[in-house]
Amino acid sequence: MRSRSVSTPEAGVSLLEMLAALAIVAVMATMVVVMADFGDSAEEEAGARLVRALDEARREALVSGEIIGFSADPDGRGYRFFRFGEAAWLERRDHPALEPVRFSDPDLSLFLDVGGVTIRGGDDGGDARSSAPQVWFDPAGFDDPFAYRLTAARGAAEIIRGDDGALQFVHTPGALDEAQQ
Repeated sequence: MRSRSVSTPEAGVSLLEMLAALAIVAVMATMVVVMADFGDSAEEEAGARLVRALDEARREALVSGEIIGFSADPDGRGYRFFRFGEAAWLERRDHPALEPVRFSDPDLSLFLDVGGVTIRGGDDGGDARSSAPQVWFDPAGFDDPFAYRLTAARGAAEIIRGDDGALQFVHTPGALDEAQQ
């Protein structure tokens, strides 16, 4: 009988082929982990977007030298930014990060939990809350602390600005919105 030679180029798997296969598996595993992280709940995605927008509002106030205001919509379904001009608060629509936002998820709601500016009623008996911001970013960096509560069906989160002006997103999965019970 004739023996077969195992040293032919077609036999087995080369080290280079094995490394390429391992690299492909590692890339695919990384994609699965990253996709799992991005599959967060609606309040986490909305909260992260809001923290980025609030951070940009603070930077914009410092750079532009004008006070930037922020408020949750009265119905809690979104939020908007303001600037003070012509003796009134005007909605910001001139900066992509500071445009009004309405939540697409019907379960999301945003409300001021702690802090904010004390609003007095207008002289004409109208409701000043509809046009004045709840919080603002001072161009000198003297920002008061606040906390907003962002709730959804699956949980809740808080967006907090501490005494140092830093913004923080704190997610509490499974928490119920006590204010609406």
